Amino acid sequence: MHLKSLSKFVVVLMMILGTTVACSLAENFLPEMEPSYEVWAIDQSGTESDGTGGLLYIWDGKDIFLNGAKSADPEIIDLAKAAKDANCEAAKKPHMILSNHTTPKASHAILANVGSGDTFFINIESRTIVGCVNTVGGFNDAGGTANAHASVGSPDNSMTIVANIGAKDESGFLHKIQTNYTSDNYKLVETLSLDQFSSDLGTAVARPICHDFTSDSKFAYVTLAGGGLLVVDVGSSDGTVPMTVVKVYDKDTVPGIGCGVSRLPFNKIMTNGESGAKGGDDFLYTFDASKASEGIFPDPVQIELPGEDTHGAVTCTDQQGDIFAITSMRVSNDVNFVDLQTNQVVATQSMATSFSPDPKPDVAHIVGNKMFIALRGAKPLSAVGSLQNVDRTPGVAVLTISDDCKSLSWDEEDLASMEDSDRVVTLEDGSEASASDPHGLEVILR
Repeated sequence: MHLKSLSKFVVVLMMILGTTVACSLAENFLPEMEPSYEVWAIDQSGTESDGTGGLLYIWDGKDIFLNGAKSADPEIIDLAKAAKDANCEAAKKPHMILSNHTTPKASHAILANVGSGDTFFINIESRTIVGCVNTVGGFNDAGGTANAHASVGSPDNSMTIVANIGAKDESGFLHKIQTNYTSDNYKLVETLSLDQFSSDLGTAVARPICHDFTSDSKFAYVTLAGGGLLVVDVGSSDGTVPMTVVKVYDKDTVPGIGCGVSRLPFNKIMTNGESGAKGGDDFLYTFDASKASEGIFPDPVQIELPGEDTHGAVTCTDQQGDIFAITSMRVSNDVNFVDLQTNQVVATQSMATSFSPDPKPDVAHIVGNKMFIALRGAKPLSAVGSLQNVDRTPGVAVLTISDDCKSLSWDEEDLASMEDSDRVVTLEDGSEASASDPHGLEVILR
């Protein structure tokens, strides 16, 4: 039973039997509900005096459902201590967290640390770091900086590819880590320098931001900071067959700062093109990857988005089975609803409210009709650092999406706070605020 239908079931019980009895029945029923899940969110602000560390928050989906996001009690893990316990170096700015693809459920979370070049592999059940790979310098000194922005596991679980943005005003790299989640063996086996593709992209440098694999684990679609996109044949997991770029989409075909990437049904890939903190046009793209193995790469469908700075994007299926994309616009605080059958934006709604006037919605995930979005901090540590505001509400927003996938609702009870009063920063205007700056977010089915 989905969360949407389960919610209606509990409401009916409350009307008929009274709140106490209904809640008791709901508690007995919820452990068996599908899907059961946890929400993992990362505060990338440091917990050590040298700026390393960070916090991992974990909420039980049942707790959120029963008690509301505001009252749900998270498990909080200090990543500096967790790294030390694992004999790993404490990393800096934990940024993106994603799960692997073991069946029937994910076994590990993969955490990219954008300030130190580390990728952590975290056992979901034990909550412990069981592997750490630093890619600074790259494989056999092929190159690589501390800017490990996103580390993504392949669907066949044989490898993780790390998007290394590179140094300022320089091109970046892709690193390949061979992965064995059964033995917890993780090994850097290859580095691909991307500077050689700058000319074809029409950009001064080639700086990878995010990526995802096709469902057969053979290709990765890689977005870039200056616009454009690279399709990479990922080769073999042990690096003996190297990564090769098989298609370059230039910046005029795919304008905008590359952002999130996700797989859609029917062998399609969805990406964002964002305007960033300086303003500009924003786009959503869908690529047909069905004939990638034949070397056929059609131009993408381009959908212009209202608002500024598209970042998180998820999909929603309505009662007729039609698929919609829901995009959060980080700078303008909007959410767009896009019909992927007609490739049209059908609605735009602001997330700004009296209790969260400047939420800055970022990475997002969805389960049933609940959409989870990381809300940035008062003094962001990445991407939108120039946009400071003491009125921010760092945490995770839990939005309820309508049955037709065209609107949202949320209130103060739907905000799971990640404010940390023990760590304070001073803003440009002299005001003080929590140092917390959420970014990475993953929903893990259990």
